[in-house]
Amino acid sequence: MKSELRSKMTHFFRTLLVGFLSILLFSCGNLLSDEEVQERYQKAVGAKNWKAAKDLIDEYLKRKPDDIPAYFTRARIASNVAPLDVKGIIADLNTYIDKTTENSAATMFRFQAYLHAGEFENALKDIETIIQRHGRNPFLLSWKANCAFLAQKFDLAAKIYEQRTKMPGTYEEVRNNYYYMIFSKHLGSNKEGAMWDTAFLDNRGFEQDTLLLKALMSDEIKFEELASFELPKLTIEELESIIKNDCDEFDLFPDKDYRRAEIMNEIAREPRTEDLEALLPKKEEVYILNLAANGYKELPKTLLKFKNVQILNLSANKFTDIEKTIENLSQLPNLRILILNSCGIKKLPENIQLLDQLLILSLYRNGFKKLPESIGELRNLKMLDVGNNRKLTTLPKSIQKLQCLQILKISQIKLTHLPAEVALCSQLVILEANRSHIKTLPENIGDLINLRNLSIHNNNLEKLPQSFGNLEVLQHLTLGSNRLKGLPKSFKNLDNLARISLDGNRFETFPKELESLKSVYSIIVHDTPIKSIPYSIADNPTLDRIIVNPRYISQKNIDSLKAINPKLYVIPQK
Repeated sequence: MKSELRSKMTHFFRTLLVGFLSILLFSCGNLLSDEEVQERYQKAVGAKNWKAAKDLIDEYLKRKPDDIPAYFTRARIASNVAPLDVKGIIADLNTYIDKTTENSAATMFRFQAYLHAGEFENALKDIETIIQRHGRNPFLLSWKANCAFLAQKFDLAAKIYEQRTKMPGTYEEVRNNYYYMIFSKHLGSNKEGAMWDTAFLDNRGFEQDTLLLKALMSDEIKFEELASFELPKLTIEELESIIKNDCDEFDLFPDKDYRRAEIMNEIAREPRTEDLEALLPKKEEVYILNLAANGYKELPKTLLKFKNVQILNLSANKFTDIEKTIENLSQLPNLRILILNSCGIKKLPENIQLLDQLLILSLYRNGFKKLPESIGELRNLKMLDVGNNRKLTTLPKSIQKLQCLQILKISQIKLTHLPAEVALCSQLVILEANRSHIKTLPENIGDLINLRNLSIHNNNLEKLPQSFGNLEVLQHLTLGSNRLKGLPKSFKNLDNLARISLDGNRFETFPKELESLKSVYSIIVHDTPIKSIPYSIADNPTLDRIIVNPRYISQKNIDSLKAINPKLYVIPQK
């Protein structure tokens, strides 16, 4: 997968150097041959003579204005030519991005150009587009916050800086963002908050700063002295890596359906292989193997000859020595996805860290009581499934190290409390924790700023933390069969929430926080003693259906809702 990225970049630079040189160009009044143009261009690039390189592209685009990639090439070269033609660079990037909308590196490049030009509103739109595609990471959040600060949107800047401080980074990086959060609050509408944050610097692991406290008290903080940010000088390859969160580029959600990972369905459909020996003649071409339920007690030695295998399903094999099994699996250099469901594993060994290239690890329905701390060394993991391990009562603190984790499945275990360390896995998109005896969620649950799907039904929750409203990109929420009587006031901030299930809780009145949700299309409140649905809910143009309990909701109430919005489905369901 990394090699695919390198291949793409190699192809890009080959295009940059050679692609548009296949036609005749004029230089110094003479008609040049293809070879002469290519030679001169390569020399110009090698010598970093960007002016000469730009002149060649200018002439080329006069002749071939429909070659869209060449506009991106010209923008990149022009960024090295003095004086800087920012408007020209933006125009070229607009042309390219309008036709190639999914190139995030180009969008990031344009974001920087907008910052140079002082077009902060457009810059904010571009950085938000990138975040929507790739999720929030420290680099992107810092630059979105910086952009909001430059636009003097101080309340927004303070909010984003605060989100950034809760993500990993060096001491200096986190400290710098924390200080700019303070500056933003002071310059905005929260001077008292800025004072408090400064007074408690030591609580965040920073040294006390009496000079800053005095400057705040005397109102000496000046925007003009702070509004200077050095833009990062990064190659396209470096930009791609940072945008993708420094994680493997493998995408669990290629179709942008954040309710499932399609690759798991594909693995489940892979036919089972019983005769491994029969595949040996074509072993170099084997990338996926389903060896489930083959009665293995130890790994067959033949398996280790399949050096190119990336996906391996070993479910329902009862290995007698799981530590040795993992040691042998570490000899498969390209193994990225490992399925060990229903293998009767009673204790997961510390040497699981040997499989540090794994992207997906599924340990569903085994028998272990805890996970080893070494699980945190699987830094590339995108998905971890430890569901239906009914003796599992805790999660290791090291789980917070899984900074690439997008899916965590911990349903049907015995957690009681969802640990705060889970909320530090800032790239989580899906969290499933159903039927796990959970009584409380951590106060920092709102730090899961990329979470789009949260399923936590059939637990013992009595309330949600106030920070729940910080889950701004949450789309699907399942809270059925808990003990909730109300929702936190911050719940109304979930502007992207599309589907919510509150069935089987203890609400006696319809939660008013649901009335202001802008994107919700489905609300499920059946098997809940809510006695009336407010008519204002029917005014929500996005709401498509609401499932209610006819034991409590009268037919008159249902008919009135339908009268207000004839397209609204009000579905009685006990």
